Amino acid sequence: MSSEIISFITTYGYAAVFLGCLIEGEALVIIAGFLAFLGELHLPLVMLMAFSGTIISDLSWFLIGRYSSDHFLNRWAWLRNLSHHSVRLIGVRPKTMAFSMRFMYGFRMIVPFCLGKTSMSTSTFIIYNALGVFLWVGVFAGLGYFFATAAQSLFGKMQHVGLFILGGSVLLFIVFSYAQKISARFVK
Repeated sequence: MSSEIISFITTYGYAAVFLGCLIEGEALVIIAGFLAFLGELHLPLVMLMAFSGTIISDLSWFLIGRYSSDHFLNRWAWLRNLSHHSVRLIGVRPKTMAFSMRFMYGFRMIVPFCLGKTSMSTSTFIIYNALGVFLWVGVFAGLGYFFATAAQSLFGKMQHVGLFILGGSVLLFIVFSYAQKISARFVK
């Protein structure tokens, strides 16, 4: 998986970061941060493209939730139950959820969708979500850049892609394990 992401980013550059953040997230931003350290990309542009793609994705899911009819949800009982349960949970602290949802691995589509079903205004969602996405992009692009800096100081100039993939995989495993533990707390 990591080699495909690396290939995607090195082939398409900033467009890959933008498009990838419409769908994926952490792995792509971490690897783009790593590639920025290696001089393949510029970190500020990586962060701008990641921010833009993520904001568009989150806002799209919010608007789908806001303007979709319940007819779609009523087709599948499990989806309807999940949505109604999630809306109740998310509706308790919608601003906090809009700010922190990017850090909830596995819930990035359902949270903005459910926030769209609440009474939260679109402008409030945009403000809190933008603040959270700004922090999220900084953390994950910074992780990739920091990891590359640490690897260089430990191993010298990295010239072996295998070592890059191994190190990136270890870092991703740690980040995703931690994110799943955090998101599991919200499900209970």
